Amino acid sequence: MTHTVQAKETLFSIAKKYSTNVDQLIKINGLKSNNLFIGQVIKIDFPTPVAPTPTPPAANISVFAQRNVFQVKKENKGSFNNYVLTFPTPNGTVSTGIMRDNYPSTNLANPKGVSYIGQSLFQTNTPLFSDLCQQPFYIDLLHYIAKNEGCFDAINSYDKAIFSFGFIQFTGGLASGSMLTRVLQRFKTKDEYAFNDCFGKYGMNIQNYKTPLFQVETTTGIKEGDAAYLEVANNLPLTTAFIASGFRRSMIRSQVEIALEEYVLKALSPTQMIVINGVNIALNQILRTQGGFALRVDLCVNRGLGGSLIVLKKAIEQVVAESGVTDLSRINEKRVVEIVAQNDVEAWKKQRVLKIIDSGFSFLK
Repeated sequence: MTHTVQAKETLFSIAKKYSTNVDQLIKINGLKSNNLFIGQVIKIDFPTPVAPTPTPPAANISVFAQRNVFQVKKENKGSFNNYVLTFPTPNGTVSTGIMRDNYPSTNLANPKGVSYIGQSLFQTNTPLFSDLCQQPFYIDLLHYIAKNEGCFDAINSYDKAIFSFGFIQFTGGLASGSMLTRVLQRFKTKDEYAFNDCFGKYGMNIQNYKTPLFQVETTTGIKEGDAAYLEVANNLPLTTAFIASGFRRSMIRSQVEIALEEYVLKALSPTQMIVINGVNIALNQILRTQGGFALRVDLCVNRGLGGSLIVLKKAIEQVVAESGVTDLSRINEKRVVEIVAQNDVEAWKKQRVLKIIDSGFSFLK
């Protein structure tokens, strides 16, 4: 990726920002000195991970023994349990975290499942993926959604999605779209070494049949698909392996790539049409402010593209009926957000939609 030099920036500050070093920047840019000028474009090259020395065949360790690197300590809290987890990070340090089971949610389906908001923050990792966003506003959109979901290492394994992971909570369950399998497939395709280091050596894999399929090795054989995700949900060392992967640069980028492709670009596509009172019209002619875009993407993440269009059609037609507006491009988009929230029967969905109004997104046409 590249970086455009801003006022008061130095090679040292730029190197620190991207977790590289001055010598590396000088080398790949062919610089003759440390002097920079405003507007200068600097190439950024992230250090390539160095593969560890292979273990001799005679000393091979089973995938089950490998999982012992993830330590989980149970703490009974009465109506639920906390789990203190310890795991290695890509930079060679050891990190800790706390997850809990029996989460107090109306969507609770698996009391053994855990909730973990994560520590791999969106804003901290932005320099690792900003080049993927075609418009700076897309970063703001994804950041807003992440505030409602979690970090790049967040976990939810208590609801009907079976196992959800990442800053947008990509779901594993087939009935919920199995978008997590797409993320894992992208991760493996982009950086197979890192994928094997995070998952392969612990007995987890992605097989590419007609569609990608998640697999996990157990003492009774290989489990696939929903059964594999349920195995991870109920096996805390395997769950912790996912958490550790959320600190990998290539995993973070894979999450962002899939989020952009499957949610942002599809929801905001200029070819996306909607029928309002019998008239087929481009949605971009109706909801075209920052707030309108945020509503469209957030609904797409939570209800899928088809489900979001049903919700939007109903709300837009209600606003048209109450306001009498004939030019749909002049519709009050903030009012559309309010109506979407009003039409929801679940309190948490109402509150999530209404947050868009207080998020700082503009509704000015």
